[in-house]
Amino acid sequence: MSAPRRVTALLIAAIATLAPGLAAQSLQRLSLQASGAALFATRKDPNFESKTRLGFEGQARYTFGRFSLGAGYQRSTVFAFTGNTLRMALSLGFIEPRYVVAAGGGVAAYLAGRVGVGKLVCSNQGECDTGGTNIAYGGGGGLLFRLSQRLSADAGVQYFQVDGTFSSGYAMARLGLGVGL
Repeated sequence: MSAPRRVTALLIAAIATLAPGLAAQSLQRLSLQASGAALFATRKDPNFESKTRLGFEGQARYTFGRFSLGAGYQRSTVFAFTGNTLRMALSLGFIEPRYVVAAGGGVAAYLAGRVGVGKLVCSNQGECDTGGTNIAYGGGGGLLFRLSQRLSADAGVQYFQVDGTFSSGYAMARLGLGVGL
């Protein structure tokens, strides 16, 4: 057996060993989460400055045990122009399924997907054509940290692609707090 196959087999065995004792993502079925995010453009566009940009998101999440489903809103600056205050932001609603793959000691590791619909918005309305609807999709993972019975911290990373009026890919790092209801 090759070394990569041995590592894969060991990971599967470790997850299978942990699986019976996995804890739920939240002790409450319904939770609200707010996060700050940093976006990193994965390609350069000669017409824009594509540097790291900031954003935020909020979501409501329903937990079924190791699986949960979130729905929310994301707004992130995606383009800035040289020598101009004009900025373009991605504004979208999304759905995010999440699955906890391992948990223990108040920490859980998860995998997540995301699909969303939205559009570009300009900081100075009327100065740019933001076009129509954009579809965003991607996935990633992260760590959940139980801080108390109702409060948790979420540190995650994600890659998502935007298709529509403009097409681009972004890596996103997110840090947030969740409150169980």
